[in-house]
Amino acid sequence: MKLPRNFKTNFSLKNNNSFRLDYLSKIYLDCNSFEDLERVYEFLLLKKNKFWVIGEGTNLIIKNNLDGLVIRNNLKGFELDDNFITVSAGENWDSFVKKSLELNLYGLENLSGIPGSVGASPIQNIGAYGAEVSDFISYVEVFNTDNGCNEIISSENCEFIYRGSMFKNNPHLIITKVCFCLSKEFKPNTHYDSLQGKFHSAEDLRERILLVRSQKLPNHLEVPNVGSFFQNPVINSILFKSLIFKYPDMKYFQLTSDLYKIPAAWLIEKDGWKGSKANNCGISDKHALVFYNYSNKSDDILMHSSKVKESIEQNFQISLKYEPTFIS
Repeated sequence: MKLPRNFKTNFSLKNNNSFRLDYLSKIYLDCNSFEDLERVYEFLLLKKNKFWVIGEGTNLIIKNNLDGLVIRNNLKGFELDDNFITVSAGENWDSFVKKSLELNLYGLENLSGIPGSVGASPIQNIGAYGAEVSDFISYVEVFNTDNGCNEIISSENCEFIYRGSMFKNNPHLIITKVCFCLSKEFKPNTHYDSLQGKFHSAEDLRERILLVRSQKLPNHLEVPNVGSFFQNPVINSILFKSLIFKYPDMKYFQLTSDLYKIPAAWLIEKDGWKGSKANNCGISDKHALVFYNYSNKSDDILMHSSKVKESIEQNFQISLKYEPTFIS
């Protein structure tokens, strides 16, 4: 059994991840069709290879050369049915957001500017400026590599949580399409301080968000980064009271009577790590959650981020969770 003709061997993944880490994949495939997926399934049955599915690689950290098959999900296409729009996984996320507004379908404007592909959005349950993608997903179509079948998973069964979903723990499910239920009426979501003011159109709100993002977050094409490196931790009221007594200026968002979300950027900056450098990597002096890397390998960034994580845990009793996906 052969892979489709567009497979490559000992393929450099440098241009397939926004950190530009130059590790090799033993086998690499641009998956452009469902026929490609079916052939991959037959190949995996025969060869029992380990495999990884990637999109645009903007939330990905590769730790070493990969002894297996890397599948780049490059499925394309749109299907429109009233206010439901089904998008293939390989489409660029921000291009899709822009297209949805051109179709006079609203809701995703607060998620403008997030790098990556549509297929990655439910895995991570991407979110920004008071919105999460799970608020708009109707269902997700997947190719199940355990049985070679196409399946539909409703939003309720995706098990969405903050920056996560059931797809993170089920890599055998390759997302092929995502169906979004959007609104025909524009209702601006302006809860964030940086979004205060009146917006006459969704396009105006989108432009504001793109401007705010550009002022805080460097373009990964210019400065190699994966966006937010850590998730915002959620702590209980006992720890919150202890910390707010010690740090009256601590920023927080109260979620319930007993749970508080603390900005990881505030913790990192308060602990003195913002703007720090180590060999070929460091932390942005504009946003403490943005770690950059100019090395071809991940060793420096893994070591530096580990030191930050240990320091935060020691000084604040908070264990930060990584936001990017690690593969090895």
